[in-house]
Amino acid sequence: MAAASQTPPMPEVAQIELTQDELATKKMGSHHLQAAVEALHRDGLVVLSNAVDPAHLDKLNERMVPEAKELYSRATTHRNFGNETGNIQQEPVLEDGYVFADVLANPWATEIIQCMFGPKPPRAASRPISISTSPSPVPFGYCVNINLVATSPENGATEVWLGSHTETTKDVLETNPATGHKQIRADLQAERRRISPPIQPSLPKGALIIRDFRLWHAGMPNRTDEPRVMLVSVQFPSWYRSELQMKLPASIKDKVEWGDVIPCAEWMPDGYDYLKGAHDHDFTLLP
Repeated sequence: MAAASQTPPMPEVAQIELTQDELATKKMGSHHLQAAVEALHRDGLVVLSNAVDPAHLDKLNERMVPEAKELYSRATTHRNFGNETGNIQQEPVLEDGYVFADVLANPWATEIIQCMFGPKPPRAASRPISISTSPSPVPFGYCVNINLVATSPENGATEVWLGSHTETTKDVLETNPATGHKQIRADLQAERRRISPPIQPSLPKGALIIRDFRLWHAGMPNRTDEPRVMLVSVQFPSWYRSELQMKLPASIKDKVEWGDVIPCAEWMPDGYDYLKGAHDHDFTLLP
């Protein structure tokens, strides 16, 4: 008699709470650093649950939520993956007083990512939210995601497929005939779901997510009345040839503690209209 199929256990995101000493020194202890590196190798994702000052997020949220509502009301605003998704891209505030080192160049995230890439400092740029896959057998980029509020499935926490970053050496993409957008092949989704189904992790305000660029992920519906803003930056290894830059206000050029990260920045003058945004980002490895 054939054995009954078993539902795989729901995977869990590895969460690390920084100690008071780590917060004070801006350096991770060896045990937490080991746990973070192991999680990124195994799952393609790790969370630092208290790596960002909630006061910084509150200030940004107070400014960015009204701006998100304004952008959403404009017929000309770009909708990611089609009008039906309700997902828009919003640039961060480019004014002095709204740029924070723990958001832009988080020292604990950089320390972890540098361990994954090797000894040379990583390069930081910016990007929108999307599915990012590559046939690369090695990590070529890490997204640093920071939500301005606590997240849950109710307000659209990002869906992640832990461990799927190891599958991207395959030909994983197909075109959705209904939307015309690229997506992970349906047969591979079904296969992966039997091993490790996708989850939407609930995370506290102040959490920081480090995600392997190759990890399968998807934006999900926000069932609340308030927009959920997520800030995204990318760190590339020194060998990754890319012309991506992030726009930053020239007024803060000498005020950010970059630590070991090298900023790939275009320094903008005061008064630059950051809300007009940019929606075409090329992540191709240059010759």
